[in-house]
Amino acid sequence: MEDRLNQLVDLMKEYGIDVLLLQNTDEYQCEYVPVNRQRIKWLCGFSGSNATLIISREGKQNFFTDGRYTLQAAKELNLNYYQIHNVCSLTPWQWCIENCLFNTVIAYESSLFTLSQVRKYEDCGIVLKSIDQILIDKLWVRDLTVEHNIGQHPLKYSGIDSYKKSCKIAKYLSGKDAALITDTDVISWMLNIRNKKFLYNPSVLSRAILYKDGKVDLFVDNVHLVDVKYEHLSIYSLDHLFNVLKSVKSIAIDASTIPMNIFLSLQQQDILVHDSDPCLLMKAEKNDVEMQGVINAHIRDGVAVVNLLYWLDIQLTNSQKVTELGVKSKLLSFRQEQDLFQGESFDTISGFGENGAIIHYKANSKTNKLICKNGLYLLDSGGQYLDGTTDITRTIAIGEPTSEQITNFTLVLKGHIALAMAVFPLGTTGGMLDILARQYLWKSGLDYQHGTGHGVGSFLSVHEGPCAISCKNNIALKANMILSNEPGYYKNGEYGIRIENLMYVEKYVDGFLRFKQLTCVPIDLKLINADMLNKEEINYINQYHSFVYNTIAPYVNEEVKSWLYDACRSLKR
Repeated sequence: MEDRLNQLVDLMKEYGIDVLLLQNTDEYQCEYVPVNRQRIKWLCGFSGSNATLIISREGKQNFFTDGRYTLQAAKELNLNYYQIHNVCSLTPWQWCIENCLFNTVIAYESSLFTLSQVRKYEDCGIVLKSIDQILIDKLWVRDLTVEHNIGQHPLKYSGIDSYKKSCKIAKYLSGKDAALITDTDVISWMLNIRNKKFLYNPSVLSRAILYKDGKVDLFVDNVHLVDVKYEHLSIYSLDHLFNVLKSVKSIAIDASTIPMNIFLSLQQQDILVHDSDPCLLMKAEKNDVEMQGVINAHIRDGVAVVNLLYWLDIQLTNSQKVTELGVKSKLLSFRQEQDLFQGESFDTISGFGENGAIIHYKANSKTNKLICKNGLYLLDSGGQYLDGTTDITRTIAIGEPTSEQITNFTLVLKGHIALAMAVFPLGTTGGMLDILARQYLWKSGLDYQHGTGHGVGSFLSVHEGPCAISCKNNIALKANMILSNEPGYYKNGEYGIRIENLMYVEKYVDGFLRFKQLTCVPIDLKLINADMLNKEEINYINQYHSFVYNTIAPYVNEEVKSWLYDACRSLKR
């Protein structure tokens, strides 16, 4: 891979570029980048979802990621060539300020950076050069075809007619003729369309123009693979986007998702720039049909995960060989037995022992551990169902856990319970609630380097904005928003702990909200120190396990039901 880096540096010299900014994304800002667009992985081997590289002509290259991926990056990168930075300590734009002279040519590829991403540099006084070419594409020869099979998402799952959504959104145009929508999740939600051939997220890779009368132009590759017919919808090849945009006199855009190459083409138009797409809040507040769907999806998903946990217990009891990849494959097979299952919502994290300490660990043939003896096993997985999206993490004791592991698991559990039981007034943001999940870890001088919770879509992205439970999030939570609750603790080189349920916001008493649980899978009682829990926390665990048993037991066989009954037994001091 060092040869690839050297070739890229040589190409930079040809283009007169001193510093090149690269991001681990594609032209659609996908979280799960298609294999043929994973340019960062091709260049340096990093397989995580968050990375920015600053490539210079000389010296070590600078790699930036967040706390979820620092351990993973250290394993996947050649540290003789790359210096790893946690963005919480040093951002790429701060690095540029500290290390680049005023006449340094700092370039970015305009189709891979959004307006808001470029503004982060420009707001710091950094002058960037836009280039139309993607330099890695000049070195990496492969087929760039986007595979898709686009169809309508039935009303019995989406709940609201596409034209009604379009007309409602059109009211936010603020007098402009149209809005350019560049968020693929928003387009898919608004038009009730999904990609039937997807990797983790069934959103349609596309652009759309919404007009003030509610009509929509959709732009996609391979128009012949689109099986969607609405009276208010016209479908064009993606090649026609720029020509159609020229005919729109005034247009609203979303700075957070519009690529710079499209933004730069609009300089002659009257533009209204939104810092974020106003559609995001509408999408996050699920309608009644979507809510019932996601409840049903979690029951089926719970059945699959419970079957897996029973299978794992039996395999280990009988001293059968079980590996990280083996469990991952078996869990997929259990999900595939469930009605309406379409695929995984992300790449399953199956980590035993020290691998569990890598927050977004990906097992492969080289790292695949045998699950045996004593240790903690972390399993984070999710499913895409036609009626909803799931995401669940369980940490399982293999053999006998240590007193330290039990203590730290219970600290994580106490934070999980505190957030799950929260009652809060209207207007409360996810940022205000984040401390509830961290408080007990903090008292012991511990923490975790990721957000506590993320929003979740409806048969869309498992990581959905704008709501989140994170210290940085300022979006007020509203009824029918779906979020995860996933505090954790990770001891480098030894083990990882995470407890994750999905939950949704519901109305409580007048002026107040609370959370209601969606995930229905038992929490490992073997890892809980009941003496560290108060009466309210013990009652919560027992009530939760009663909910799990009553929900799942009718759908599993007698052997699994017996195992589940024991797994959900009352916790006592």
